[in-house]
Amino acid sequence: MLASDEAVSRSNEPALRGFCARILGWATEREGLVEHALCSLKLAADHRAALVLLGDTDLVPIARALHRRALGADRPFVVCDPRRRDGADYESVRSPMNHETGVAAFKAAAGGALCVRRRRLPRDFSSMVAQLRSTDDVQLIVCADARFDAHPFLALPAPIRVPSLTVRTDELPRIVDEYAVDAVAELRALGEGFTAADRQSVLENAPLTLAEIEKATLRLVAIRASRNMSNTAARLGMAPVSLSRWVGRRKLPPR
Repeated sequence: MLASDEAVSRSNEPALRGFCARILGWATEREGLVEHALCSLKLAADHRAALVLLGDTDLVPIARALHRRALGADRPFVVCDPRRRDGADYESVRSPMNHETGVAAFKAAAGGALCVRRRRLPRDFSSMVAQLRSTDDVQLIVCADARFDAHPFLALPAPIRVPSLTVRTDELPRIVDEYAVDAVAELRALGEGFTAADRQSVLENAPLTLAEIEKATLRLVAIRASRNMSNTAARLGMAPVSLSRWVGRRKLPPR
């Protein structure tokens, strides 16, 4: 059992372990890092420590994916980012709910997780910390740069340090395929939701970050499963013009 919290069931363990391997690597020498990650997730689920993610890319999508596998998609996942003014009360398949202030984010995250970027802490962060310390109802997730790996405050429990994909080029096809499986399931895409040509398109067009690979696979599956671009955009919860611009910058496989 990963945690005593009833929300984290034994049935979640394989999916959580598999996702940790996806973001950290499948090589034998990285097995220890996966175990450390699972231990940190357990402590966070028990509200005995904050969960810290380190890396040189956008870590919020990874934090959200870990939350869904550990506690479940029905639990709230709220981002507190004072620089994000849109979507304060709206969550879509591609974008988590966001609040500009810590107090509002804490209230919205009741029973779930509250995620902050170290570089973008809200002005009322101290008030938010006081609320976090007074309850065990909200899990804190902190996303920060990889350079903090040796920070003394992060010695234990171990942070989850997500490596750059530039050192995992041989694992990229498998990473794309696993994100594609997630996208097909999330969008309930019928028929052939993701093809070999789609995989090649992602490998050729997506920057070497997990967040961009996740975005590309999700959009390609949505395109293949939809009647037109307007329907695709609706599935993804994004503006049709934004989707058209994204498509226009790529040479996509035929539908």
